[in-house]
Amino acid sequence: MSFKLRLLLLTSFWFALSAILIGSFITLQQTHTKQRTQQMLHRDLAAHMRDDNPLMEGTNYNPKALKSIFHTLMLLGPDFEIYFLDQQGNIRSHAAPEGKIIQTKVALKPIEQFLTQQAFPILGDDPRTPSQKKVFSVAPITEFGSVVGYLYVVIGSEQRSLLNAEFSVLPIAHILSLAMVLIFTFSMLTYWLVKRTLLTPIATMSQSLQAQTQNNFCLQASFTEQAPELRGIGQHFYQMSQRIQRQFLQLQLQEKTRRELLIQLSHDLKTPLSSVLGYLETWQLQQTAPNPLITTAHRNAQKLATQLEQQLKLARSQRSQPEPHFETIALEPIIQESIESLNIIANRKAILIQFVMQEEAQILGDKQLLQRLFANLLENALRHAPSNSDIKIMATNSKRGVHVSVQNHIDPHAPTGDLGVGTKIIQSILALHHSKLSTQESSDHYSQSFLLPMKHHTH
Repeated sequence: MSFKLRLLLLTSFWFALSAILIGSFITLQQTHTKQRTQQMLHRDLAAHMRDDNPLMEGTNYNPKALKSIFHTLMLLGPDFEIYFLDQQGNIRSHAAPEGKIIQTKVALKPIEQFLTQQAFPILGDDPRTPSQKKVFSVAPITEFGSVVGYLYVVIGSEQRSLLNAEFSVLPIAHILSLAMVLIFTFSMLTYWLVKRTLLTPIATMSQSLQAQTQNNFCLQASFTEQAPELRGIGQHFYQMSQRIQRQFLQLQLQEKTRRELLIQLSHDLKTPLSSVLGYLETWQLQQTAPNPLITTAHRNAQKLATQLEQQLKLARSQRSQPEPHFETIALEPIIQESIESLNIIANRKAILIQFVMQEEAQILGDKQLLQRLFANLLENALRHAPSNSDIKIMATNSKRGVHVSVQNHIDPHAPTGDLGVGTKIIQSILALHHSKLSTQESSDHYSQSFLLPMKHHTH
């Protein structure tokens, strides 16, 4: 859900809820005040009716007195309903037409609260509408000092309730309609204001940034001329763009210097390296039996010559990094070559390099990058392993690929290496092969593992 839609829905819902709650509170307060006022004005109504006419003849109620009271009620208006109750609250007589009385008994608890002068309003039963509670006036009828009944007058007749319900629906509907129109209008104005002051400038800024990414993050000075709310952000982006431009210039100068130095160094190394290769090849031709040391030296010299040639090509083509070339290659020869290249260092420390591979696997990767990967792994292991120990390289095939792990013991006095550059190179090469280096270390043991994709896996 977009921000503008959420803003519109939130403001509409919040103000609608606020209007309903405020309207309900005002209605309840008005009803409470009205009921309290009515009950206080007619507090003594039942007592006056009782005193003006004797309601009892002996132990029976006086029909003539009740008839007089009903006549008085009609003169006062149709807003009162009178009932004669016995001691238990049962209705003995009333002024309602036949069939209007639904409830034949009135609760005595509100009557007791009224007679003990508790706080108004006090709501009691309405025999005609049992679902509603109304204010009332009541007076006890006594005989020989004891209460024999009550004169119970409901204030607010059934006819008034019907009229109120009939005439109050239309104004409430109009008020609700007007409130909804005002709420919706306010929400739209709020959305328009937010869109004009925030959303549209943000969209414009985003489009400008997206366009400038294709222009080496070079922002125009006018980019800082944003809306007041976004001016600070625009200035920060412009300052960031200026810093990026300065860094670009520095990198270009450094790259130019590095390229010139690399070309000069490569030319200086190319001649002696060619001479070494010539002597090694001559040695191999003159010997009847192959010498493993000379073979390893010749292979490493050829590898160095190949890498030197690649660096020269990169320097001339002004490319920052070579493109990886993925192909199907055998993993075992790569690991074996790395082991043979480092055997001299391993023999100096009397370290045995054990390589275990269950079955040959064809993996998908860049051969030169993988050679560099295993060379760095073994160099790190040899550097940190103590003398007279062993290094284990295990390669296990699985459905996901070839799981490779390199395990070695830790010499607490071993040199710290080259600030972790070798590990960063390993992680970068693995990232190009869609893999990740996992390291487990204890006080005397170190293990590094990763997964290489097999031939049937896509990279």
